[in-house]
Amino acid sequence: MTNYSRWVLGKGAAGALAAALALAIAPAAHAADCSTLMNPVYVAGSSAVKPFLAKVAAELGKLSTPITVVYQSQGSCVGVNYFSSDTPAKLTGTGVIFDAAGADVAGGCTLSDNTVDIGVSDVYAASCSVDSLPTGVKDFLGPIQAMTFVAPTASTQTIISSEAAYLVYGFGNDSEVAPWTDETKIEQRSATSGTQQMIGAFLGVPAAKFKGHANAGSGDLITSLDSSAAGGNADKAIGILATDQADKNRAKIKVLGYQHFAQSCAYWPDSTSTSFDKANVRDGHYTIWGPLHMFAKTTDGDVTSANAKKVVDALAGADVPESLDLIQLEAKSGVVPTCAMRVTRTKDGGELASFAPDKGCGCKFEKEATGATPDGCKACEKNEDCPSAAPACNYNFCEVK
Repeated sequence: MTNYSRWVLGKGAAGALAAALALAIAPAAHAADCSTLMNPVYVAGSSAVKPFLAKVAAELGKLSTPITVVYQSQGSCVGVNYFSSDTPAKLTGTGVIFDAAGADVAGGCTLSDNTVDIGVSDVYAASCSVDSLPTGVKDFLGPIQAMTFVAPTASTQTIISSEAAYLVYGFGNDSEVAPWTDETKIEQRSATSGTQQMIGAFLGVPAAKFKGHANAGSGDLITSLDSSAAGGNADKAIGILATDQADKNRAKIKVLGYQHFAQSCAYWPDSTSTSFDKANVRDGHYTIWGPLHMFAKTTDGDVTSANAKKVVDALAGADVPESLDLIQLEAKSGVVPTCAMRVTRTKDGGELASFAPDKGCGCKFEKEATGATPDGCKACEKNEDCPSAAPACNYNFCEVK
């Protein structure tokens, strides 16, 4: 372990294809009503989930009975709050829909009091002050995502401790933690952001009390960091991002190593600053992470809406379209499938516990994330190809179970 280490194209009929293409090129003013699309499922909440959700949505749109994921980014706690009461939540405005490659369809579709099917969040309901969910609502868990502190690549800063981060985001101009003492260069998200909620839970700083310049989304935050760097203030600039955004923007920003309370050194989410293996997330050395949460109404413990269930099951890895290599997608999206984790927790900021997945995928995940077969991982075609210490042949690699 290295220290300082972390789419709607569906039916084959020509008419359906023509309709989809027409929608894709229509201007926003003439966007279709979302309810007229094929089997729409309305998803709202976390902004960080979008890159991963888009690719899964693309494959669901290709099923023999296509599903159209209609998405609206409103923040994790908004996603939780949609399911915090028995009153059905409604969506208005514009919904994002995705093409066969997972890209946004221009203009999206028009929402008209459509009921939310799935609320997505990066944090547990309790982090959004929802202590208990109504009867008939369940929290389904998806892949793991880490939250990070970031700076412009031009910054000379490389690490931050929990104590320093507490002062920077809790006191801003008065933090006395050089060089992060200028609130105009300290970048935050918002109180409803899952990234901010999770980091706040680990630091002990309420998300609504964060100091610094507020940004509507991750893209805005990266732009703000760029602006600081261009103005000669790279060292003064600091921000917070989920790893899916941090990983794909490494040309512009760097992830700071993070030293949590009582740790003796700092760790990146990955084994090195240039890797994508999430090794320190998977074994618990990097502490700020949690699962994707999907809140939905249930009947007898399962998602009531059959189409919404397909979306939840695909995101959670329980029932994945054959055309989708979910582990590969997760590896390329900066998130970690549960089957590659070796630790778990039951609340944001909570204690870690050892974890052994029923069907491990650590080797497969790491190869997809890094492009190389990890040391100690043996390729296989069947269980008989594997040693006694790792007797299960999963995803063409020998795993413990």
